[in-house]
Amino acid sequence: MKNLTFILFPVLFLCLPACTTAPHSAARSEKERHAEELMAIVPPEIMFAQLAEPYAHAYALPHKQTKARSNFMRNVDLNEVNRIIREALVKHFTEAELKALATFYSTPAGRSCMAKTAPFAADVVPACSHEATKAFRKTALDAARGALLP
Repeated sequence: MKNLTFILFPVLFLCLPACTTAPHSAARSEKERHAEELMAIVPPEIMFAQLAEPYAHAYALPHKQTKARSNFMRNVDLNEVNRIIREALVKHFTEAELKALATFYSTPAGRSCMAKTAPFAADVVPACSHEATKAFRKTALDAARGALLP
């Protein structure tokens, strides 16, 4: 289970939306420092560049894939991505957890896991999103028919 947490964290690292922010305090600034340290290990722009790879293959002819990747990165608002990730890290993890994650991802094994995260996420996130969309549509149809089960 611990290994699964270390593997799934980077997926969440890319996918968690930050809906609210915590009030500013001294503890928050220490948490933010640990969040920044974690984000510095593998910056979000590197992870996004890795995520662009499979999409370039899927949506562009081979001779246009480099342009597709470049355009993808040009269209990503990296400041906004960094803000979202930083706020989500601070919101969802304690100071001790952020410090532990940064410590793990600073090791060779942690860096290896982090390097594999974007390709893993590129396989998993769209497929899971598709499955969730199918389930939401079916649930909406069941609700419209009055066929929701208890």
